[in-house]
Amino acid sequence: MSGPVPQLVALAQRRDLVAEEGQWSEAFVYWFDALMPPDVREVGSADQALEYFSSDGTPHNPAGEGFVDRAAKTAISFLLKVKEA
Repeated sequence: MSGPVPQLVALAQRRDLVAEEGQWSEAFVYWFDALMPPDVREVGSADQALEYFSSDGTPHNPAGEGFVDRAAKTAISFLLKVKEA
């Protein structure tokens, strides 16, 4: 797979982060159970093909943020805050 989201995934993986992959109604998503690394944020924010998003937490899902490439229907998502133990 090519495009900006897989490049962001590779950046996150260089930080030893591991993604859970799956289909969401709008895109194929790489979910990371960690905060977004600064370099991923910087590269994602600079790419015109990507749209930043954030979501409130629910009883079933923690609050998150990330980037979506609507044309390629791919996204990357991180926790918005550290999970409490």
